[in-house]
Amino acid sequence: MEDFINVNPDTPLTEYCRNASNREGDTFVGIKSEYVDGNHSLSIHFPIGFEISKNEEIVRDDIISLISVLQVYNDQQSRISKIMPEQVLKTVRFPVQAYFTVLADFLNNGYYQITEEQYKQGIAGPISWSRTIKMETPIAQTNGVVYTKYRVKHHNETDKDLITEINKYCVYQSYLRLGWIYKLSLPPKPNRRREINVYQNYIESALLRTNRDKDKQLFSAMADILNFENNANDPDQFYFGTNRFEYIWEKLIQETYGNVRKEDYFPKTKWRLKFGSESDNTALEPDTVMKESDDIYILDAKYYKYGITQNPRDLPNSSSVNKQITYGEHVINEKVRDGEGVYNAFLMPYDSERQPYNQEEGHYYSVGEAVSSWKPSNENYQRVQGILVDIKFLIKNLIKPNNNEIVKLSNAIKESLEENIKKEQLK
Repeated sequence: MEDFINVNPDTPLTEYCRNASNREGDTFVGIKSEYVDGNHSLSIHFPIGFEISKNEEIVRDDIISLISVLQVYNDQQSRISKIMPEQVLKTVRFPVQAYFTVLADFLNNGYYQITEEQYKQGIAGPISWSRTIKMETPIAQTNGVVYTKYRVKHHNETDKDLITEINKYCVYQSYLRLGWIYKLSLPPKPNRRREINVYQNYIESALLRTNRDKDKQLFSAMADILNFENNANDPDQFYFGTNRFEYIWEKLIQETYGNVRKEDYFPKTKWRLKFGSESDNTALEPDTVMKESDDIYILDAKYYKYGITQNPRDLPNSSSVNKQITYGEHVINEKVRDGEGVYNAFLMPYDSERQPYNQEEGHYYSVGEAVSSWKPSNENYQRVQGILVDIKFLIKNLIKPNNNEIVKLSNAIKESLEENIKKEQLK
């Protein structure tokens, strides 16, 4: 693992960073530590539209934000699907939050040590008579009283040494995995005197014994690290991320703007059969439904490249447009009360500070609208607005749901609609 230890601390973090192109074979978002042509390679892959800063402190925060988003939203559906099976297994198991937890605890408190004596009820071990007299009930006998249970020390000196030894090992592994993000100096390599499975068994028992939430969190993180390290045949290689960031983009949109039960807005169909009973079909499911004031917004999260390329080929196709119009028609017919409006929008990623946008403020940008040639565009929902959303803003905020942003997005959609209607009227 020496190659990985020797990631050059003088190399700027930006040298390890790049954007996925979202082309076939280049869709990975996350961190790769691997060997390429016999040489160790470390790389951080950001999603399309995410500006990689040249400032060391900013890019460090951006890496941590990306890891946080992947940690929160990277479920089975969005994990890596196009690499070797053994790499998928490592990706699924890689306990990134555990490494961060151990690092943070070490930076704040140093190596874990048992400093306070703890006692439990028992019959073996060093007895605390003062605690026994206070907390245990004796049995009266003719010649005095007898205690059948005592308060004995919970830990012996071996326990104290072992828990610190395990913590040193986990701290060291955490520095190897993620210490490069902080440009931290590697601590001394610990002297591992026992097999990792001994460490695992002890930490599991320590988890069961402790009542302190802080210790439970730390011990749980250490257990996750030990499990990963004990099952990694080539521990200097790991993969944390996804080849399907579009699922995470959908979740970011849903968690930020989805403030109603979208299940209530599913258009449903069924078969009425000559033979047998009726058969329900799978319902169409909009990505996100947002409500602001008296209006309903049907949002389709599209992790498309248009915000970077400005190429019409990178926009949603007819199938997506027609589906949004169907959603709108269902909502207008089945769900809307008097005075409520229904709006449609595609939400795609972009970098608001990049050309040709160059926005100093604001996280939304209208690029036009999609309409149908088979249906008149008389209703608002029949004009699907194309709205770019600043992907860095969305990732860094991890907001759920955000009322201020809901208002801003609804205004952006309405303003886009009004602008496009005016353009059409001028033709």
